[in-house]
Amino acid sequence: MGESLIDAAVPFFLILILVESFVGKKRQVYRWNDTITDLGTGILFSLTGVFVTVASLWVYEITRTHFSLQSLFGVPGIPTGSPFQKGANGWEFLPNEAFSWLVVLLAVDFIYYWFHRATHEIHFLWACHVTHHSSEEFNLSVALRQCSFQRIFEYAFNLPLALAGVPWWMFLVCHGILKIYQFWVHTRLIGKLGWMEKYLLTPSHHRVHHGRDPEYLDKNHGGILILWDKWFGTFAEEKQEPNYGLTTQLGTFDPISANLHVYAELWRLTGQASTWKDKIFVLFKKPDWRPDSMGGPRKVPQVNRETFRKFDPPLAKWRKIYSILQFVLSAVAAVTLLKLFKKETIPAELFSIFGTWIIFSFYCIGLLLEGRKNAFMWEGVRLISIPFLLGYFLFRSGILFRV
Repeated sequence: MGESLIDAAVPFFLILILVESFVGKKRQVYRWNDTITDLGTGILFSLTGVFVTVASLWVYEITRTHFSLQSLFGVPGIPTGSPFQKGANGWEFLPNEAFSWLVVLLAVDFIYYWFHRATHEIHFLWACHVTHHSSEEFNLSVALRQCSFQRIFEYAFNLPLALAGVPWWMFLVCHGILKIYQFWVHTRLIGKLGWMEKYLLTPSHHRVHHGRDPEYLDKNHGGILILWDKWFGTFAEEKQEPNYGLTTQLGTFDPISANLHVYAELWRLTGQASTWKDKIFVLFKKPDWRPDSMGGPRKVPQVNRETFRKFDPPLAKWRKIYSILQFVLSAVAAVTLLKLFKKETIPAELFSIFGTWIIFSFYCIGLLLEGRKNAFMWEGVRLISIPFLLGYFLFRSGILFRV
């Protein structure tokens, strides 16, 4: 299992986050507790994504192999080679290949617009995207705050490309380009960018998308091109800086809750809905829809930047230092685990066990960041489990028997 484009870009992401935090220090662009949650959620996304990506791409490739236009009707395949090829006379530009890659990239971006729009307009899909919007800050680290389940639905939306005969690796490269482009637009430090505002998604456009203000909700869904929003009626220009976050405050630094809280809400709402029609509507209508028996659609409150209080529990300095230290150690463990698994150094069993422990570590860190009374009880359980995990690893790997 090799590295993807996004894997290769992660070190640059982290460097840019450090640069932005330094440049934006006076504007208080970052809060350490929120950033830890962003990065922890991103690591959780990566740990679960190993299996989600493989399973989703397997479905994609099965669809292409058996149900594409090429396999069913003998339609000629699309060029998939490199646009640049080294020949006897040096490097040559291949226009057919270049055009093919450009068309696939535009198709990926077009599909992403509709998928992204659907995640804001269909409640059960909002559950797989809400994690990304739950931060009350807007900075580059928020770009890494992703839901562990989003790729399942996002790749499913791209199955038309499989039907058109686009191989999985070509789709994955273009999708990686889309995601890398989206990283840089998560910033408050870049203003409007002249002619680019007409055609491309910019930081200004994406700030609007993350706004919780009524006039900004469900706008600017584009991934690379903002033209889709302008053509399909979902564009809004940034007139004043938005207030960021959800219309209902998340109120936790726990990445597990950030991933699951809307699923829990859907379970509660479908249970409370009095008719099967309302149960179905709760799942498929907009997230703010409620049946009349439950008070009707929710109204989105206007937000006053001067009086709005972000979720930011006070912590003693020693607790802050301890939380940061444990996060760094857990993050290093997660990165090491991912590298070992992708190099096939450790089996899926060990990856799953240690990955679960790392996810539990981020849960404990979330409790510490919130100043919960039970935080150190669960932290004690986590620390006590470490020698047992290491012992199991030594036993399972056979190292003990080779000494």
